[in-house]
Formats: sequence, structure tokens, C-alpha cells
Amino acid sequence: MQTIFDHGQYQDILAVLKNKDERVETQNKLLKDNPSMTVVAAKLNIPGPIKNNKKIQEFFVTGLDAFESKLLTTGVNFVIKDEWLEKMTGPERFYLVEEDAAKLKSITSQFEEMKPSFRLFDLDVLTNSNGKIQTLSRADASQPPRKCLICGRPAKECGRSRRHTVEELQKKVSLLVCAELSYNQKTKMANWLTRLAQQALLYEASAWPKPGLVDPVEHGAHLDMDIFTFINSSASLQKYLHQAALLGTMSRSTNLSLIFEELREYGKKAEKAMFTATNNINTHKGAVFSLGVFVAATGYSLQRVKKFDVEDIQAVIKQMMVNLIDDDLKHLKAKKHLTAGEKQYLEYGLSGIRGEAHAGYPTVFMNGLPALLASTGSWNSRILTTFLELAMHIEDSTLIKRAGTPSIQEWKNQEISECLAMGGISTNAGRQKLIDIEKKFSQRNLSLGGTADLLIVTIFLGLVKEGLPNEFQDK
Repeated sequence: MQTIFDHGQYQDILAVLKNKDERVETQNKLLKDNPSMTVVAAKLNIPGPIKNNKKIQEFFVTGLDAFESKLLTTGVNFVIKDEWLEKMTGPERFYLVEEDAAKLKSITSQFEEMKPSFRLFDLDVLTNSNGKIQTLSRADASQPPRKCLICGRPAKECGRSRRHTVEELQKKVSLLVCAELSYNQKTKMANWLTRLAQQALLYEASAWPKPGLVDPVEHGAHLDMDIFTFINSSASLQKYLHQAALLGTMSRSTNLSLIFEELREYGKKAEKAMFTATNNINTHKGAVFSLGVFVAATGYSLQRVKKFDVEDIQAVIKQMMVNLIDDDLKHLKAKKHLTAGEKQYLEYGLSGIRGEAHAGYPTVFMNGLPALLASTGSWNSRILTTFLELAMHIEDSTLIKRAGTPSIQEWKNQEISECLAMGGISTNAGRQKLIDIEKKFSQRNLSLGGTADLLIVTIFLGLVKEGLPNEFQDK
């Protein structure tokens, strides 16, 4: 069984004592130069002769990120004055803090008890009292003494009696550190997926020209909104997208339809936030549904297979959507108020986005994503190339709703086919044709809102595929 102690340089007692002298010298200088401030000296309690390596450093830095967040949320001002991350006797960091020493010791003691793994941190609080350097104890801040990592007795008691072997302590420390590093990686992955999801929303809104959609130049088919409405809407969805990402990266459940049910509850709140941000204009209702699904499914797949696997992501989506058609469309005739998609299902037998989702978004995986990944040039060109490919293959319920008939699909496909025959976005003629199509959509008040939703999730997948950090992958 691998542990965090498999790599590193052995440190003897002389090296540890020499480092202690250097630490004391650094602390004393900081307090001498800043007598009105308090010093926090952060280090780790690591048993055995190996005190530092990449995993220990990562644990130290991410743990102190949490400590600094705690200081910020309590209104405590601080500055990092020095750090020794590479020291083989263990990583250390020194803070100057503007806070009463006893209050600060209370904060550091509480932090050390926040999580089992944070009990490995040793945050010394020091103050300059009329020229005398004083290190505060937990008792000075009315805090209980440290407990042993293994048995829960007072740590000093176990240390003096050598109740536990170094091997036992190292095993416990390794389990705590590895668990925390795994949690931190999933958190970083969720934050990264959230950022890419918001990028996808903004990329889609920014590309021009897009027939029947809002862009920075034209929005004739949507006179009640503009590019700034979409920016406001995209910003309002950050919390929801982060919830979707955490749901995927952190979940240990194999019941993916239950995960989808939880996601939909978050989605309902996200819709309200969107309508608040847009003054009740529907900018991203479809994207709330589909993008949330893709973010959660991608996070769930990445945490398991440790690589970008389109087949696995699609399989996860299918399992999430397994009950969608029965749950949403089976009892429509008894409903009093129907959505446009539900009306089209009853009138034309078209399942719309629900059918697309239930099937695992085949238009995205078979048409949109391959087109995006094969495209070159600027993001604007790549997005428009992908848009045309998706528009040719989607059964766009928004377009059908605006036109009042499914036959509009034939006209739409003919127009796009002519654009593609002219070279699409890569030629002047093709680009001019696309601008002409945009004018026709505006004149006829036609929209490709369904295509836009699939374009957003396609862009999201492309961003994930092309930017996946090595730390989230098994090489």
C-alpha cells in the first residue's frame, strides 16, 4: 500500500534542531520589526524522518488556503511575510496579522479542529509584549488541548508515553492527507468545470452572425433582449453551475436518475435567479436544463475514469435521463398548462429536447462535438461552424413554436445547406449568406433557441476536451 512517505529525504534530529533555530530567528525578527502585529507561524506535525515531498507540500498549501479564507471571513487582515515550502524539514509559512493575539489563537485552534486532517497543522501564535516574545498556548485562548490523532487522548500524554509507534502514526497521517488531497482535487475540478460552463454561455452569446439568436451585432428575432441581457443571465447561473459540478465530482452514488432529480431541484432555483437577473426574460431556461446535465455528467465521469471519455459522459447522461420521457410526457393530457415542447409532443408527436436528452444528446455527440473539434481558426469561426452543423440536424422546438408548423424545418435546412455549399463560414460568400439568413430570421421573427442550447453544451465539452489539466487525468 502506497503512502505519502514513499518519497522524500530523511531528516535527522540535527537538521530538525537547526531548522528550529532558523524559525525562531525569523519569528523574532518579524515581531521586532512589527511590534504591534501578531505572528502566525504555520507548520505541520509530521511523524518520522520524512517531513516533506510534493504531496505534503500540496496538502500544506491547500490547507492554508482554507485557513486564509477563515481569516478573511472573520474580517482579520493579514499578509504572508515568508514561506519555506521546499524545506526538507517540512514546509512552513509566516504571517503578520492585525488581530489581538488571544483572539487569533482562538481562531487558529478552531481551524486545527475543523477537520481531522487539519489537526496535522501547528499554527503557533506569537506576540511582542514590551520587547518579550511570547508564544500563546491553547489555554491562553480558553481552548481545549490537542487530542491524539489515533486514540483521542491528550496528544502530549500519548507523545510522552510513546503510546503509538511511528508506523501507526504515519499510516494515520497518510490516510488523512490522501483523503484531503482527493477532496481538494474534486473541489478544484468542480471550480474548473463551473468556469468552463460560464465560458460556454458567454462564448455562444458572443459569436456572430447567428440566425435567429442574440449576438453582439443583431437581435432582431429577440427584440426584448440583447447581449447584455445574456451576460447578466450567464452571471446569475454561477451558483447553479457550481452545484451541478459538485454534484458530479463529489457524488458516490450509482443511482444517476436520483442525481438528476436533485439537479432539477437546483435548476428550478436557478431559473428564478435567471428571471430575476433578466427582468423576467427567458434567456437560458433550456440551457439551465441541458448545461446542468452536461456539467454534472462530465464531473461524474472525470472523477471515475480520470480522462475525457465522450462515450462514458454520454452513458452517464443516458442513465441520468432514463425516466425523463415517462416522468415528463406520460400524463400531459391531464395537465392544465403546457409548455411549447409539451404541446408539440401532443400535436405532432415531437419529443423535442426531452427526446434528445433521453437518447443521450446524439446531435451533440454525433454532429456538434466532432464539428467543433475538427474546426480551426478563431473561436468565433469555430462556434459558427459548429452552429451550422447542429442547426442542420436538430429538431428545433423553438423554431417550430415561432413558425407554428414543423414544416419550417425544411426551409431552415435548405437555407443552411446553401450556406454550406458556398463554403460556410470559411468563405466570403458563405459568410454573406449566413448574414442574409440572419436577416430573414429576424424579418420572420424566427428563433433557433433549441440549437443555441445544444451549441452551449457542445462548446462546454470542447473546452473540457481541449483544456483538461494533467492533474485530473491518469497518464
